[in-house]
Amino acid sequence: MWFAINVKPGCEEQALTLLQKRALSDGLEELFVPRAEVGLPREGSDPPQEPLAPGLLVAVAPGRREVRAALRHARGIDELLQDGPSAAEMKPGEVALLGELTRPGHRTVGFSEGHVGTGGAITVTSGPLCGRENLIRRVRNRGKRAYVRMSVAGQEVEAQVGLRVTCQRSTTKRQ
Repeated sequence: MWFAINVKPGCEEQALTLLQKRALSDGLEELFVPRAEVGLPREGSDPPQEPLAPGLLVAVAPGRREVRAALRHARGIDELLQDGPSAAEMKPGEVALLGELTRPGHRTVGFSEGHVGTGGAITVTSGPLCGRENLIRRVRNRGKRAYVRMSVAGQEVEAQVGLRVTCQRSTTKRQ
């Protein structure tokens, strides 16, 4: 079962560190901050990454009891939580989407590329958003980001994913 833990935006890494100390002993199978690559890598460095959705931590556990135990035993976690010590179970469709966009051990959504066709329609040609154009709500071309509307534990969130968009040139010649 997958659970969403809401923390204060900007405190995802700090909360992850506090919970990881207790995660295995309390029975959590996986604990991660879903991330997205928001740019292309520069020479000799990894691509820049940001949290996929601000304030979101995901725990994979056999049941709710293990997640509650980890939240109860982690010292200092209460002040980082958004809504008190609780975790909401994620729906199967939400788990499937996050599972398709990422993989175990590397929970980062990769960078996508695409082009804008006639009428402003976006076609993604490579990357994890390929075939999922319906998720894209808006694109900030200068920042190479797509804003994707997705549901996490029944709540709508706007996630930022890296997307480089180019304009598609017309193939007809002028005479």
